[in-house]
Amino acid sequence: METDQLHLVEWLKRIQASWSLSPSALSHLLSVPEAELTHHFGMTRDEIAELPSIPSGLESGVGLVGLYRLLLTVYPTVEEQLKWLELPNSVFEGRKPIEVIAMSPAHLAYVTYTVESGLRLGPKTD
Repeated sequence: METDQLHLVEWLKRIQASWSLSPSALSHLLSVPEAELTHHFGMTRDEIAELPSIPSGLESGVGLVGLYRLLLTVYPTVEEQLKWLELPNSVFEGRKPIEVIAMSPAHLAYVTYTVESGLRLGPKTD
């Protein structure tokens, strides 16, 4: 299936698998109850196809998918993405991008903005 044709739920499943996130970790990133995420992830492809483009309760997933797609262009391999996500970064006052993403949807937007604008500085050095 072409990635442009993926449903939001399928994108979130892809992110979870690609970044090796537990359901708990992904629900934390999305600020969504784990039960809500588990419910959607348990659906069949046909059931997912019947959902609205942005299912109620998963609105925060849109921003994460946007960041994921952007990171695919900047850091094409999973290893590069994970390294960037997990290393403390001076742009985020020494925090790991993955920690900043989990703080709030506004923080996720800020992380996305920094990547879009080219503020992709490497790990913090002292």
